[in-house]
Amino acid sequence: MGVGLNDKVTLLSTASTGGMAVQNFTISGTVEFGMTAMDRGAIIADIADIQYALEMVDGAGEILGFSKNLFYNSKEADKYALEFNKRFSRPEDKYSPIMLTLEDQNGLREYIHYLDVVVLFIIGVFLFAMSAVLLNAGLMSGIRRYGEVGIRLALGESKNQIYKTLIYESVLIGLIGSVIGTLIGLLVSLYFQNVGIDVSGQFRNSTLMVSNLIRARINFPSFYIGFIPGLIATITGTALSGIQIFRRQTASLFKELES
Repeated sequence: MGVGLNDKVTLLSTASTGGMAVQNFTISGTVEFGMTAMDRGAIIADIADIQYALEMVDGAGEILGFSKNLFYNSKEADKYALEFNKRFSRPEDKYSPIMLTLEDQNGLREYIHYLDVVVLFIIGVFLFAMSAVLLNAGLMSGIRRYGEVGIRLALGESKNQIYKTLIYESVLIGLIGSVIGTLIGLLVSLYFQNVGIDVSGQFRNSTLMVSNLIRARINFPSFYIGFIPGLIATITGTALSGIQIFRRQTASLFKELES
């Protein structure tokens, strides 16, 4: 059942003393959050009125704390909670403050760890696929250059010299490609970190309490997580294809000139 302006709603809750608290509030306006779960059940009210209704004048049942960068760090949160509880929490006093981390509430520790595993798996699959593509590119590049190898052997170069130059070239190409790719990825991530992607339209009829904006996060691993596989995969592909130079006879390599 919907409510309109000047309609009265009744707040039923548990007061600070453990008894039932009943208080009437008058609707003075509506706010659309963009999330169905909040649009249906959330109410914005004066904190003083809520404290009076719950018999908690000048008090609060819960105070939320956020880090400066708005990202949750489990190690830092556990450290702050431990230090705070040692100083201020008294088990014998039910009104003494106690600090709980995000993972200590509503079984979120298992859920957060599950998300970490899922994210790690997704990143691992992506890195493996990217490495496989670059490895295959290195292999194909080396195989297609057998004609060049035959010419260089005909000019008097040794197999060791040719193999080393192929590796040096792949190192240079891998460095340049990885640097450019990392820079492009960081620029895109910087945009998503500062602006984000508005997904409110996708969750308009959803009951999930999710943010309307999806943002990226640039941290220290962002500078090397794609750089290292890009470099190693390129070098590995060239190295594996270059091994065939030593396995094939020089006469076979010369035949590449005929084609």
